Parts: sequence; C-alpha cells; structure tokens
Amino acid sequence: MKLFLDANVLYSASRSRLGASFGIFLLKNRYKIKLFSSQLALVEAERNISEKEEAFVIKNFYELIIEIKIVSVDKNKANQFYGKIIEEKDSPILFGAHQIKANFLITLDKKHFFTEKLKKEKLSFKIMSPGQFIMTLKKT
Repeated sequence: MKLFLDANVLYSASRSRLGASFGIFLLKNRYKIKLFSSQLALVEAERNISEKEEAFVIKNFYELIIEIKIVSVDKNKANQFYGKIIEEKDSPILFGAHQIKANFLITLDKKHFFTEKLKKEKLSFKIMSPGQFIMTLKKT
C-alpha cells in the first residue's frame, strides 16, 4: 500500500508522537505501507518547523524522513493536471500522489483537500486525514 504524505502530516508527526500522523509511521511495517512525499512538501515542513518549533522537533523530522521515499514533482505539470480543481500551491501534492500511483493521499488540510469539488473528482487515490486512514486499517 502506498501513501503520499502532505507537509502538514510530516510537521504534525515530528511535533508529537501521540497523534495519528505519527501513528502512520508506527504502523507502516505491520501493514506493509510505503511512505512517499515530495521534495516540495519536505521543504515546506522543514521551513515551518524551523520557524515555529523547538530544536527537538526538527530532530524528529530528520529521523522520520529517513523512512520516506522522496519524489520530484514538476509544479507546472501538476498545475496543468489539477489546477482547475485545487489551488496552484496544492496541485503538486495531488500530482505527487497521482505520479506514484498512491492508494491514499494523507493530509490535515481540510480547507483545500476535503472540498465538494475534489469529492466529485474521480481520483485514482483516496484523500484522508491520518486519523481516518488509521480507522480504515483497523477495519481490515
């Protein structure tokens, strides 16, 4: 199973070991989950952590990203592909999930990724929050 992680999930997992974002990392081996993210998402998460958090959070971030396969996403292609259904800054996240043939895109960004417009799209992957994803694992 392939998961594409948004920057906010990486941020959250780095910040706390109690939440569902970190839980995905704990469950990855048990459920044979392969974790992916984009270079863009990693840069965004790293910048936000550096600006807002204490040193131990950036240390946690560097430890977590070792477990992620990092993919390169072309912003222009992403915008051409998904620019009509999501804001330009978020199209690389959708495109990254599409590009790796993800089963799930995991994000905490409810404002931009859990919209009616996206729900109507026939995407090749499901968009879920970390908590929603973990709940689906428990049902299997």
